[in-house]
Amino acid sequence: MRWRSVRERRASRGGSRAQKGSASSVRDTGAGKRGGSAALPLSTWELAPSRRGLGERWLPRAHHSVHRFELTNGLRVIAVRQPHLHTASLSVLVNVGSRHESERDNGISHLLEHMLFRGCARYPSAYALNRAIEELGGTLHGATHADSTLFELTLPPDNLGAALAILGELFASPSFCELRVEKRIVREEVLEYLDEAGQEVDPDNLSRQLMFAGHPLGMTITGSLQNLERFGVADLRAHLRRHYVASNLVVCVAGCVDPQAVAHAVQRHFGTLPKGVPSGAQAAPKQPSEERLRFVESLGPQTDVRLSFSTFGARDPRYLTLELLLRVIDDGMSTRLHRRICEELGLAYEVFASLEPYEECGVLDIGATVQHDKAQLLVRHTLALLTELRDKPPTEAELSKAKRRYKWQLEAILDDTQAMCAHYGQRALLGQHGHLGALSTAIDEVTPAQVRQVARELLCASGLHVVAVGKLDRTQRKSLKRTMTSFDRRPRAARKSS
Repeated sequence: MRWRSVRERRASRGGSRAQKGSASSVRDTGAGKRGGSAALPLSTWELAPSRRGLGERWLPRAHHSVHRFELTNGLRVIAVRQPHLHTASLSVLVNVGSRHESERDNGISHLLEHMLFRGCARYPSAYALNRAIEELGGTLHGATHADSTLFELTLPPDNLGAALAILGELFASPSFCELRVEKRIVREEVLEYLDEAGQEVDPDNLSRQLMFAGHPLGMTITGSLQNLERFGVADLRAHLRRHYVASNLVVCVAGCVDPQAVAHAVQRHFGTLPKGVPSGAQAAPKQPSEERLRFVESLGPQTDVRLSFSTFGARDPRYLTLELLLRVIDDGMSTRLHRRICEELGLAYEVFASLEPYEECGVLDIGATVQHDKAQLLVRHTLALLTELRDKPPTEAELSKAKRRYKWQLEAILDDTQAMCAHYGQRALLGQHGHLGALSTAIDEVTPAQVRQVARELLCASGLHVVAVGKLDRTQRKSLKRTMTSFDRRPRAARKSS
């Protein structure tokens, strides 16, 4: 099971800078259920004895409190206080990605993310920038998604202020030097998804093209080679001015930190960013595209298959139920998908299910790479498995296991400051709080009947799209098409009775 975007593009580089601003112009907009904003020295941590059983040692308290602030320029700041930890993570999330682009400027968000690692006024080269970050004990990472861009690093808590200074300067005055060199790097990234003839062969990119034809969500994150070649520094600066504005950013810090000190540091180094306006995006199409099946010929001994279903988005109140449905389908080797496709039928070495959520819509993907003549069998048995879930709710035992594993995952990220930043930062971009405690409670309230209802609504022919990248002959293509078109063709009475 994959929980991160299957089209995520990551880059490891570094950044740096400092700005001045009035620390008094910070407004505290509330905290999590475990606490206020009492000052905590960055080096302070607490220990509490465990009384739960033999063999347990003295462990740090795993409590965390979430503090939210808003600067006068509209920038949102989240500080997650975890005094028992010895690290701190910093994430800056920008509400811009490939879905905010047009066909002509597709790829500019991704190139800008890369170019921000090329230096700024104080550190005028990629080397100087990387060296400055690494001297603090961290490594800066970047990722561009369809609807957001992320910059993140983890480092000793005492160096958090210096890291904020570097990122503040980087966003305010990037040097944009060595553009031609960076283009060569990005070109190699684009080529990873093309064959020798320049044809797109990445099944995830092809799936989005199929599902969102003519819409920005159907475009690749990296853009085309032609666009890459055409982009200049003026294009990058214009994109930066439009989207890297305070009202479009979230700064999230987690770990052994003082929330008030974090807010004042962010105000100092990001407070002079212009407020701007949040990025707007073209609404996703309400009707699925007419083309539902695409074959792309590609050499090799196997065919890469994607079955993709349209879903509702991360803002929908049923999204948590959808996540639990996904876990019933694929969350370990004992769940339905791996057990059926791999263990029982031997059709694939590996099979996965994943969610890629956007604000108002999303995609549930199921994929595997199989021998060419097994592609139709993979599709047939996968659709049969999904039909079972649609016809009959998961058992109490299945759903209980899915809930326990989900809640354990939430508990596990308490030890991962970078994961905490990702969780609370992404929720903030959506206008949600998403406190882990409230989320855990909500998980307990989901019923098997609700999971089945979501399955009935989403796992249907009207939302299904299939991509097969490989070398299927005419007979194999026809067979796969028949399997797909026969999905959901049960007698009307049978559908009603179920």
